[in-house]
Amino acid sequence: MAEPITDRDREAVRRLHAEGKSRNQIARTIGRSAATVSKIARAEGLTFSGGARVAAATEARRADAVARRELLADEALDGALGQVARTTGAESARDARDHATAARALTEVHARVAELARATGTGSSGGSMLDRLADTLLGPARSDSEGG
Repeated sequence: MAEPITDRDREAVRRLHAEGKSRNQIARTIGRSAATVSKIARAEGLTFSGGARVAAATEARRADAVARRELLADEALDGALGQVARTTGAESARDARDHATAARALTEVHARVAELARATGTGSSGGSMLDRLADTLLGPARSDSEGG
């Protein structure tokens, strides 16, 4: 049978929790199971939600996603420009059409990613020169509900 929870255990859990220790770190430190630490914490009104660590990790993920979206938009537009250049040197009308189709698809990717960035406040509000080029080639970005 497990040892009864003591006042010393409760005090240690409160102190270590206040220091920002995780449930498992506290359990190792006081030599009790994680379940016992959770039971003590619950009785003391303490939680192990992660708090600042979770917020920092969430912010880091958000910033990474913003950077990846910017990279995707840039690479899509670079690819579109490369496809446009290939249309002039195409050996046949079909090749030229295929390059133009690829350029349009890549430009649409760029426009949608750029619109997402603007909508979420992670992109430029005025649009860059490349955004305006995409809007000129495709027209302003439309949402799916508008038939896009």
